[in-house]
Amino acid sequence: MKRAFTLVEIIITILILAILSAGTLVSVKHLYIRVAKSKALSDLSSDSQVISDQISALLYDRVPSSVIGYRSDGTFSSIYVLRSTYSVIEWIGVAQESLKSGYYSGFVDLNASDKNSATIVSYDINKTGLNDVINAKFGSNSSDLALIFAGSFDSGSVTLSSDFNSSFGWHGNAHHDLIYNITTINDDNLTLSPTPNVIYEKYYLIDSAYAVARGGDIDINATCIKDLNQSVGSGTLFLFYNYRPWKNQTFCADPNGSNQDGNVSILSQNVSGFEVEMVNDGIQFNLSLQKHIRGDDNNITISKQKVVF
Repeated sequence: MKRAFTLVEIIITILILAILSAGTLVSVKHLYIRVAKSKALSDLSSDSQVISDQISALLYDRVPSSVIGYRSDGTFSSIYVLRSTYSVIEWIGVAQESLKSGYYSGFVDLNASDKNSATIVSYDINKTGLNDVINAKFGSNSSDLALIFAGSFDSGSVTLSSDFNSSFGWHGNAHHDLIYNITTINDDNLTLSPTPNVIYEKYYLIDSAYAVARGGDIDINATCIKDLNQSVGSGTLFLFYNYRPWKNQTFCADPNGSNQDGNVSILSQNVSGFEVEMVNDGIQFNLSLQKHIRGDDNNITISKQKVVF
């Protein structure tokens, strides 16, 4: 006769299998969490490097002294004299693509220029090339370009000016005679408005202002944000561009003022912190990215620092 399993033996076997299964599930869970953490660290490290490189490249082509810290309450200050925390960074960018392509030189022939007619002679200006580049970059034309003479920056007067807030046209303020509109572009010369009091031998062509901000510090319900058709939140890091303070414009999700304009793109969705400060004449930004791992009580966080001179 064959001996059958007793009920007790069957129950004990089931209990042993259950214990082994539970232990296996716990091990698999811990293994999953370790793998997920490793992947999250790798992804966050890669993302933070890409974001840092993108911001650095844009900041590198900034107009010196134009960088400001801005708050959602509408206050701003030159980054060179910041003494408190500002949540948004803005700056004016040089038309660097056109410069690298040789469509302007950035230098003035002082002897050939005529201050009375507000015409400066700058050899190598290519009107067609300037139009083509700004159209490809922003979908606009050379009427959106403006000019800043470099002399004020070289002497440091703008940074030290008590009237800095009215130097670049930020957030509805004036830009005095620092920024000149270009009324006419011809090959080898530019006509400016208003007539400059002084003509320097070096200048910047500027094509756009830029801003970097987290969703918690801007108008997250702005039309330009909604047009992205993506899920965004307080931890979303945005890049704003194609707006011009010297034309009384501000970035399209500015929670203050009026005449919001320009475009926006998403840099990252996982940013828990973004801060900017001056360190030894370089702009240092601190970027923190965070990601939650399902099944784990702690978030994965990685921080990146970078200095742009």
